[in-house]
Amino acid sequence: MAPANAKMFRLSLIEREDGFTLNEILVSIALIAIGVLGFSVNTIGVIQGNQISGNVTVATSLAQDKMEQLKVLGTALPTCPTATTAGCFDGPLNSQGATASPGNIYSRSWVITPNTPATGLSRIVVTVSWRDYLSRQVDLSTLVYTG
Repeated sequence: MAPANAKMFRLSLIEREDGFTLNEILVSIALIAIGVLGFSVNTIGVIQGNQISGNVTVATSLAQDKMEQLKVLGTALPTCPTATTAGCFDGPLNSQGATASPGNIYSRSWVITPNTPATGLSRIVVTVSWRDYLSRQVDLSTLVYTG
């Protein structure tokens, strides 16, 4: 290349105005923000789903514990003289079943119906309810031979 051509080539590189316009940068930032927002909304849904799932697991465990306690009694199933229509009440409870500690969000009740569905059988229904941002409950039911 001749020296004059080389000088012109260098000047043309210096004088170039390559790059992004302000509009292109704003559009790309907006697209990135929309993508990040979409991920954060999805993450919030996953976190809420995990919390609900954890509460259902704890409630099911509390109901199973009480049901096992009552099934062991067999023919000596208790009656609740102070029972309301909801049956016997046990709560408020925390996730370990303790009654006198902070974080007690679960309440447990049970109904024992003797001679249902047949003579010598008792139906036990254990209900664990709690409130996170909605009222929820888990019901477990079993039959016990009391004959």
